[in-house]
Amino acid sequence: MKYVNKAKDCYYYRRNGKNWGRLPGVPGSVEFAKEYERINATFARPGSTPAAPGTFEHMVQSYLRSAEFLKNLKPKTQEAYRYDLDLLRRDFGPFRPDQIEVKHVLHMRDKLADTPGKANTLIRTMRVVYKWGFGRGLCKTNPADLKAANVKALKLGEHKPWTPEALQTFREKAQAHLVLAMELGLWLGQRQGDLIRIRWSDIKNGMLRVVQEKTGKELWLPIAQPLADVLAEAPKTAVTVLVNSKGIPWRTANVLAQAFGDELDALGLGEFVFHGLRKTTAVVLAEAGCSTKQIAAVTGQSDQMVEHYSKMADRAQLAKGAMVKLERKMKADAAKVPTASTETANHKPK
Repeated sequence: MKYVNKAKDCYYYRRNGKNWGRLPGVPGSVEFAKEYERINATFARPGSTPAAPGTFEHMVQSYLRSAEFLKNLKPKTQEAYRYDLDLLRRDFGPFRPDQIEVKHVLHMRDKLADTPGKANTLIRTMRVVYKWGFGRGLCKTNPADLKAANVKALKLGEHKPWTPEALQTFREKAQAHLVLAMELGLWLGQRQGDLIRIRWSDIKNGMLRVVQEKTGKELWLPIAQPLADVLAEAPKTAVTVLVNSKGIPWRTANVLAQAFGDELDALGLGEFVFHGLRKTTAVVLAEAGCSTKQIAAVTGQSDQMVEHYSKMADRAQLAKGAMVKLERKMKADAAKVPTASTETANHKPK
């Protein structure tokens, strides 16, 4: 069946190199078919059929044809917005924009409570479209502006830093092309999308050039000796440093993320994700005593984010010091308490 991928005992809707959702039951069952059709429908792009004027769908189609969307946004951002709007139009497409209220947006968000990042992203995209439509007289309100309604965004969990044990297991057991990706992520502290674009020609005189797509920053990073050793052994089968199992460049960061995630699951390391490597880099740099500016020079992150990691490292060091003192005090207190053997010795007849 097209777009169906089986992994172990589970089925997934897989398209464009990415799993878009788990399919319940088995092929042929009612629940399987319903979820398959639901996900498949999100790939029917807005604009394939003209929307009725005055509807949310019409506002979405108008936005997707606008200069703000086509000229001002990068292709990667356009792709993300299209995906979000495909999901939003399922719930709100036929309604007039001003029929949609904050309570409806919150109801949609509540259904996605298990994936807070996805929920917040959908609302953010919806807010952008409403803001655009407001200036053109397509709507009079913005129900996705939750801040104005005194509603806070859902809290997100943080990416877990990799442990030394997890790094060692991955180095020893993962496929070589994925180990190379892990080493680049660890030693450079960059996003997957930036890593897959690194070319061999970007390596010069012990330095490696990275241009961050999100920020536009150009970074020249020193290559640590362990990474230099890994790069020296890596096969040069393409212009890019990172390649897939066939030796060709990764098509998108999502494709790499999926392959990386599958490998982590297979190795019993499912609690970790690729982006956690970037956090690992920042935290270890902070633990090593690097300043905020030094860490930011490597990762390209904002001072606020780096400060967050620095405080986390400081707390960890303080906790370690406190635990040593606690253990020492516990042992000292325990030594003062008579044991059965000392009591017996003290009461032996002379």
